Amino acid sequence: MSLQPIIQINKLRIQANNKTLLYIESLCCNAGEIHSIIGESGSGKSLTLLTIIGLLPKNLIVSGEVLLWHNNTFIDLLKLSNKDFQAYRGKLIGMVFQEPMSALNPQMTCGKQLLESYLVHGTKNEAIKLITEKLVKVGLGQMIDRVMESFPHQLSGGQRQRVMIAMASLHNPLVLLADEPTTALDSFSRNQVMEDFTRLAKEMNCALIWVSHELDLVAKFANQITVLKKGELIEQGNANSLINNPQHPYVVELLEAVPKPKEQRNIPQNHVLIVKNVFKYYGKGKNQVNALNNYSVSLSPGETLAVIGTSGSGKSTLAKLLVALEKSSSGEIQLHGNNIPSKPPTGIQMVFQDPFASLNRNHTAVYAVSEIIELKNPEIKEIEINQRALKVLNDVGFDERLMNAKPDQMSGGQRQRLCIAKALCTNPEVLILDEAVAALDPLIQKQILDLLRDIQLARQLIYIFITHNLDVAKSLADKWCYLDGGVEKEIPVEWLIQG
Repeated sequence: MSLQPIIQINKLRIQANNKTLLYIESLCCNAGEIHSIIGESGSGKSLTLLTIIGLLPKNLIVSGEVLLWHNNTFIDLLKLSNKDFQAYRGKLIGMVFQEPMSALNPQMTCGKQLLESYLVHGTKNEAIKLITEKLVKVGLGQMIDRVMESFPHQLSGGQRQRVMIAMASLHNPLVLLADEPTTALDSFSRNQVMEDFTRLAKEMNCALIWVSHELDLVAKFANQITVLKKGELIEQGNANSLINNPQHPYVVELLEAVPKPKEQRNIPQNHVLIVKNVFKYYGKGKNQVNALNNYSVSLSPGETLAVIGTSGSGKSTLAKLLVALEKSSSGEIQLHGNNIPSKPPTGIQMVFQDPFASLNRNHTAVYAVSEIIELKNPEIKEIEINQRALKVLNDVGFDERLMNAKPDQMSGGQRQRLCIAKALCTNPEVLILDEAVAALDPLIQKQILDLLRDIQLARQLIYIFITHNLDVAKSLADKWCYLDGGVEKEIPVEWLIQG
């Protein structure tokens, strides 16, 4: 493997309103090397990638050097005009974004988008051949025709991300950037995607700079690691050395935040939630899809069920049935011996994966909680509503300084605490957590998981925790459910190995 430096960052400083957002003294990524950038939310990871690909907001002040090795010389990307950068972006520098459903155009087939991306820097005569070759390289060789003809929503999360990787690598770029490329994928798919991605980068002998909070994957695939905290580089080095012998206390804390398996305990069997022989079908006849097949489970207060499975396995269908957003085709769902209502509320609440999308951007934290309390208790006075809202927010450890802040003024962890507070306002007996910590960095994830354990202990809540992360599932679960095609099955050996 060549040790030729491809991208070299020197004394990079990014400022806004006389405040330094990011300072990197030095960062180098060689040809054929995988360099991972890790750190908490707001540390400057994504800002680093946007600097390299020339997509920083215009109001930021940038100094230092970002050098790209091309035609046997270093070119300072920071000195390029927007027009000149167009010759580099997409051709010499490719980027894979975190959420392919947002990055891909929902109104165009994947084939048209791949072709459009290639034609920016190439000719139509060679396009189809090279697109086909890339789809094979990223593990889609058995379904090329389907991928080319499908719209993004018709593919699984792993397939969409592979399309994005193929698109970013069409011109064999010198540098590939990846911003959390596997966050939304299940445990098995994320390993497969990273195996294909890193193999492709090594075959092209390009420099891969990969932002991630999934430290198990970083330990497995990265050659070099840079650790950022609040815009400052605090540790850097060989991946094995840094992970096995970290020098900075923050890095030690970051690595120790990986979820630990839950100690098994005896829970009194007083089944409050009973799901019995539930089926859910969509469509009719030949077009009928069996989303959930004869599923049953019984749960007692203080018990946690972890629900895992690939995309389309029936996890979200189960959640929708429990909160009456969908109606079961047959079977029973009972809470305290009574069938749940056909319309919400059912006594079961849900916390969603993306807290920013779950919150009204125009409402403050106090208002978001108060409106629910008022809706459930129209007879109480405003002063008592506010008191109850503040108590619920305090119970979930919400930052008192942000009580009157709006979602875009909060961190990801604070937004998720607010969503948990909203769910608790109605005093539910069952809480569904749908990938509720998937988008959080390790330290914030640990804080939220600890918070959920404390709340469960205090309120004896039943948790149904939907996740693709086996480490997270092991840290919470009393019972397990692996769904595949709507059917509960034994957890596959490959999942246990990859997890």
